[in-house]
Amino acid sequence: MFHYFLVILIALSLAACRPGDLYFTSPSGPPEYQLGWEDGCDTGISAEGGPIYKAVYGFKKRPEMGNNELYKQAWNEGFTYCRFTAANKTGFDQLNW
Repeated sequence: MFHYFLVILIALSLAACRPGDLYFTSPSGPPEYQLGWEDGCDTGISAEGGPIYKAVYGFKKRPEMGNNELYKQAWNEGFTYCRFTAANKTGFDQLNW
């Protein structure tokens, strides 16, 4: 019984991880920029990934940063980068719709 629990736990842990190269992609800049990029990246992964990614990452945009142009710019850049990187990793970009 313990082995089944351990296998399920490991499977869920791996399924909720970001694609590997997104862990090592971190922008340089002030803290507001880094925060915006991380929030945008998580939202981009959620937008392009499957149901587990949607449950784990979700939509992240901090209302208290609504007037911060640096945060908004970084959020847009992080969203775009991670969305299309996640699409390349999952094969969504190869669908011919």
